[in-house]
Amino acid sequence: MRETSGMAGASGTSAMNVTGRASHHRTDQAAVRSPTPIGTAFGRAVRFESRQLTSLRSTGVLASVVGLLSCANGLGIGFDGGEAVPAADSVTDALQFSPVSMQVPLIALMIFVFGAGSVTVEFSRGAARTTWLAAGSRGIAFAAKLAVGAAVGAGLALGCTLLGVTVGAVTLGVRGVGQPDWGATVPTLLCYLVVMGCWPVIAVSTAALIRNRVGTALVLVLWPLLGERLAGIALGMMPGLGGIADWLPFGAARAAMLGAEPTGEDGGFVQSLVGTDLTQGTGLLVFCVFAAVLACAGAYVYGRRDAP
Repeated sequence: MRETSGMAGASGTSAMNVTGRASHHRTDQAAVRSPTPIGTAFGRAVRFESRQLTSLRSTGVLASVVGLLSCANGLGIGFDGGEAVPAADSVTDALQFSPVSMQVPLIALMIFVFGAGSVTVEFSRGAARTTWLAAGSRGIAFAAKLAVGAAVGAGLALGCTLLGVTVGAVTLGVRGVGQPDWGATVPTLLCYLVVMGCWPVIAVSTAALIRNRVGTALVLVLWPLLGERLAGIALGMMPGLGGIADWLPFGAARAAMLGAEPTGEDGGFVQSLVGTDLTQGTGLLVFCVFAAVLACAGAYVYGRRDAP
C-alpha cells in the first residue's frame, strides 16, 4: 500500500510539473504573440536608427565640415559688406549656403549619410533583417528612418544657422559695424529648415526606389542641378505645358528659400536660376507634398523588397 501510494504521489507530482511547464510555455507564447503598441515599437525603431547613425564616422565628419562652412559664412557676413550694414536678404542667402546655387555644400553631404546610406548599406551588408527585427515591422522601420533623417537634417541645419549668426554678429561687432535686421531673416530661415528636413526624406525614399547608393546620389545631385532645369526648358517649349515648369519640386524648394523677389540688374538672372515664379509659401507646400508622395512610394517598395 505504501509503495502504491508513493507511486501515486510521484505520478501526481510529475503531472503537476508537466502541467506547470505547459502553462509556463503557454504564457511565454502569449507574451511573444502579444502585439507591441505602435508607439513603443516606433520609439524602439527610432532609437535603433539613431544609434546606427551616431556610430558612423561619416556623421561626425559631416557635422565638422558643415560647421566649418557655417563659420566661413558667418565671416562672410561680417566682411563682405565693407562698412555698410549687411542687408537682411544677403544675410539670409549666406546663412542658407546660397539657395540659388542649389545648397551643394550641405545637401550633397546629407544625401550620402542621412539618406541613401540608411537604406542601401543595410541591404548591401545584409543588415536589413536585423533592422526589421529591431523595429518589428518594415513599415515602422522605414518610418523611423524618415523621422530620424528629417530630425537630424533639420537639426544640423538649425545648428549651422545659429553658428553662422553667432560668428557673423561677433565679427560685425568687433569691426564696429551695425547689426543687420536679424528678425527679418526668420521667416525665410524657417522655410529653409523645413526644406532641409525634407531632403533626407527624399534621399531615403529615392534610395528605396533605386536600391543603389551611387545611383541615388547621382540622381539627387544631377537632377536638381541639371535635369529639372532641362525638363523645365523642354516643357516651356511645348504649347500649353509651360506652366508645369513652375511646379517642379526642386525649383519650388528654391522659391521657398528665396526671401524676397529678386530686383535690380541681377533680378532676371537670379529668377532664371530659381526656375519658378511660385511664392515662398506655395513653393514650400509643393516641395513638402513632393517629399510626402515620394515617401509613400519608397515605403511601398521598401516593404516588399526581399532581404539578401
